[in-house]
Amino acid sequence: MKRIAIIDDEQDARQMLRSMIMSLCPDVDICGEADNVHSAFMMIRQSRPHAILLDISMEDGSGFDLLDKFENPDFQVIFTTAFDEFALRAFRYHAQDYLLKPINPVELSQALDRITTHSPLEASTQLSDLINSVRSGQLKKITLTSLEGLVFLNLDEIVRLESDGSYTIFYMINQDRHIVSRPMREFEELLPSREFFKLHQSHLVQLSFVKRVLREDGGLALMEDGSKVPIARRRKDEFLETIRERFKI
Repeated sequence: MKRIAIIDDEQDARQMLRSMIMSLCPDVDICGEADNVHSAFMMIRQSRPHAILLDISMEDGSGFDLLDKFENPDFQVIFTTAFDEFALRAFRYHAQDYLLKPINPVELSQALDRITTHSPLEASTQLSDLINSVRSGQLKKITLTSLEGLVFLNLDEIVRLESDGSYTIFYMINQDRHIVSRPMREFEELLPSREFFKLHQSHLVQLSFVKRVLREDGGLALMEDGSKVPIARRRKDEFLETIRERFKI
């Protein structure tokens, strides 16, 4: 049985979550509740939940302050928040579940179903990257669930993405490849458009790694890793204009 803890400084919010879980998720045990950072820290150490439902803003600090207290957290986090747009984007970058208030019961049930067991090192790295992103106001890394497990990639090391049906292949500057079972369009929406350009329906490239534009085969982008990416005819003019603007050609 999954052990879940609820952390929110509003009593009504905690009661609502408890009622939803008891009604929708009979395989979930609510092992504790807390309404502030200090009591939540003590409760988690005592009850050892598999996951916590964590509000961001509390009277004595934030949910991130609570997570800072755990050097190697061995629990998953589902954020429950009405937080700002940047934080929501950071949650997506770092593959963290979040539920926007008012919480939808179906989305809550789905989030609880997704609870799995990651190694303490993976969980710690994932949360650390998220906290650093939110506090710095910069998204420099992305967390992916690949065929090998969780991988943590620096955005400035991603050369290109290639679509393979419902899979996406990430090609890195060090020649590593990571295969993710998510369609490329999801990453096209997520990655910054000022850095990544869709050259072709199956290819998304990082502009800073474009080495040359070749005329052969109707137009190819030669990338820093030596790969040649086809340029769709309908994308060619926009791509060349983007390159000129970016590199002041």
